[in-house]
Amino acid sequence: MTGSPPWDDANDPDQPTERPHKITHIDYNEKRPGKADIFLNGKKAFSMNAFDAALLERGSVMDPAEVEKRAFEDEKQRCWASTLRLLGVRSRSRAELMRRLRDKKFAPKAVELSLDRAEKAGFINDEAFAKEWIDSRLRNQPKGRYLLKQELRLKGVDEALIDRLLDEGVDETTAALTLLRKKAWKWKKMELPVFKKKAYTFMAGKGFAFDITREAVNLFLQEREDEPEW
Repeated sequence: MTGSPPWDDANDPDQPTERPHKITHIDYNEKRPGKADIFLNGKKAFSMNAFDAALLERGSVMDPAEVEKRAFEDEKQRCWASTLRLLGVRSRSRAELMRRLRDKKFAPKAVELSLDRAEKAGFINDEAFAKEWIDSRLRNQPKGRYLLKQELRLKGVDEALIDRLLDEGVDETTAALTLLRKKAWKWKKMELPVFKKKAYTFMAGKGFAFDITREAVNLFLQEREDEPEW
């Protein structure tokens, strides 16, 4: 007597069987010209090129491998479109983009492929992003080295790269003095000790070290020596 080996459960009636991937609907969405949504067994499975979708027939059964291939291709395209939208708002680091795309529940493989594609196209460059971030901060919202470094670390920029860019491109004393010039007019009528205390507290909150703040305050006061209100 011959038969299947005892570990062969291919014909076990208790084993769940996969439903055939039957095409139940093809939706040519007017809001997305050139795209069609494919429904299998009553549920949307993936989107594809409308011209290719026209070759499919409602009621036909798709091969599981083909379904998996089509679904992943659709996810790659959606992930890429989302990547471009995020980059269209502002520059971002690779790590920041990765977090945002994973938050949108894209598969890790689709995310990795989109990021590699964006990097190859020059849309992602952590060094250029960090330089732009530092320049923007110093120009519009001057901050000290500590806070700049903290912000870039939160964006996922490599720490060694941050340190190098801060060493090369940040004159903290000038940044602190620029910030004081913008803010100190509110403290004109204060006594000097009160003014200094206010300035030191404010600058510490902006990430400037004590020695940098002291130098900036002294330079600021020297600039104002001939002004009677100071």
